[in-house]
Amino acid sequence: MGQTLYRDFLFLTLLAFVMMLLIVLPWLNPPTEDRTGDITPPGNVIVHIVWDEGNIDVDLWVFGPKEFKPVGYSNKGGLIWNLLRDDLGSMDVTDLNYENSFSRGVIPGEYIINVHCFRCPVLPVNVKIEVSVKKDNNNQKSALKIIAKTKLQLRQSREEVTALRFKLNKEGDIVPGSINHVYRPLRAMSN
Repeated sequence: MGQTLYRDFLFLTLLAFVMMLLIVLPWLNPPTEDRTGDITPPGNVIVHIVWDEGNIDVDLWVFGPKEFKPVGYSNKGGLIWNLLRDDLGSMDVTDLNYENSFSRGVIPGEYIINVHCFRCPVLPVNVKIEVSVKKDNNNQKSALKIIAKTKLQLRQSREEVTALRFKLNKEGDIVPGSINHVYRPLRAMSN
């Protein structure tokens, strides 16, 4: 009689545990909504640079209207700009070297994009720069539009070059004739 009682008790305990598991199971991992159509990339003005593979550290510096300090490796965020990736060269999983910055909104005024050869054991270093704008059309999604592309070579260690300077109007369009490469140091301004 003692064994039967013991077996019945274990069986009922196991049955209670299984019942609780069946009751709780639907709430453990609720189904997710398919939100792939709702995802919009961050930022309105996007600057992306890519340079040669290898143990080379090139830094992106950006400056825009209403900024107090340029945004780069020592100041990763400002009023409108954020540096999202600071690539150090060979300390990555992939061989691709790139950095990018995003702005919050399109503010009319002048934008400056510089590249700086932080650690370049092999010279020259080829750098490709691409600037895109995403306009907000009454809170509707809009596609990115490439507004400027350029290539340059860094020929000296610690060299800083102004890759692009341009002006945007309040609609996010480039002011005609405003694109230039007139040098303005940004890295020194950040200290």
